[in-house]
Amino acid sequence: MKRRHFLILVCSWSQVVEGQELPTSPKGRYIGSVIVQLLPNGRSVKLLKTLTYVDPTGTEWVAPEGAIVDGASIPQAAWSFIGGPFEGPYRDASIIHDVACEQRTRSSRKVHEAFYYAMLTSGVSPAKAKVMYAAVYHFGPRWVVGSTSAAKPTTPLMTEQDFSRLRALVETQERSGNELTLQQLRELRP
Repeated sequence: MKRRHFLILVCSWSQVVEGQELPTSPKGRYIGSVIVQLLPNGRSVKLLKTLTYVDPTGTEWVAPEGAIVDGASIPQAAWSFIGGPFEGPYRDASIIHDVACEQRTRSSRKVHEAFYYAMLTSGVSPAKAKVMYAAVYHFGPRWVVGSTSAAKPTTPLMTEQDFSRLRALVETQERSGNELTLQQLRELRP
């Protein structure tokens, strides 16, 4: 009989204190820490503990124990800019986003906004968070709330050129002193 060994990663960020809820900031806060089991497919992880993100409005976004995520809600063409799934400070936000994209109990727009604020809470720079928000808004998964269809949410295909063009639009605006709002990011035509 073969024995399978799994690596369990315990990761935490400085704003997360075990068993305590931290005060809500303009960005939000996390409750819990990321503890995952790497799965044999080499891409997915299973949450061994619930992770909750509370957004600036007080809405809770729960990634429950047992959820399986793979970072797929972030368009692959963006990985060269931010790294692969589960790398860097946006990791916790990515987990919350993946679970919310799978659950589809809130609109894709609200889910992508929560991702933006969760990235800020995780320490992602505002400029990078805006680029990533624009990428998932324009090229990430979309769905109809309450859809009982077993079909996956629709995801427009994003090429590296699309992402480069979108990134340049956002960064040019930000460098010129125009701090783009989420509404303006949604109105961009990449």
